[in-house]
Amino acid sequence: MKNAAILVVDDDSLTRDMLEAWCVHFGAHCVTAASTTEADAALARDTFDVILCDVHLPGNQRLGWVRALVARPEAPAVVMITGNPELESTLGAANLPIAGYLVKPLDFTVLGDLLGRLIIEQRQRGELRALSQEAARLLAAPDLEPAGGRDSLRERLLHLTSCLSSEVRRPARAAGFDPAADAPLRSAILDTITVLERTKRSFRSKELGELRARLQRMLLAETAA
Repeated sequence: MKNAAILVVDDDSLTRDMLEAWCVHFGAHCVTAASTTEADAALARDTFDVILCDVHLPGNQRLGWVRALVARPEAPAVVMITGNPELESTLGAANLPIAGYLVKPLDFTVLGDLLGRLIIEQRQRGELRALSQEAARLLAAPDLEPAGGRDSLRERLLHLTSCLSSEVRRPARAAGFDPAADAPLRSAILDTITVLERTKRSFRSKELGELRARLQRMLLAETAA
């Protein structure tokens, strides 16, 4: 959790103070808000990795605020917490792409494990976003080969950019790595590396070489994890 940015949204001051102290103890930057209005102001000022949000919160009737939050592009991971898990809110949360749903009193071991996974995923998402932007920039290079079938460099970069963009837009997952969901991106990375290796004598581009190295490091990191 070190250097992570966490927003705690809860109208109970004891819960806010407790969660803030716990986050700071583990090296995270923590901001607290007592309402959705205060939370919106914090979100306008800063970028957060994770939001810990109470279910029964002023401004979050029928989970409307959380619903709008998770629909935003590049939304932080949202973990909802409640001391009164009635059926309506539980079913409502289950139908939202949130990263977790925890019941008070909180089990801080469970919370710590969950936040650790989510923060790693958010960091990976940032790397994927940077790769997507880099691949899109290389596609605009005037000396890149024209489209020439599925295995051309341009077609592979187009497909990679599409897969990266889809992954970045996907909500954070509580369950971590999902082989079925991650398979298209992994396949696109492998295909791009193969084409970059095959064409590296034709395209002596430092940028393309750096892209190939970054993609290879990403696959190695996934294997190590």
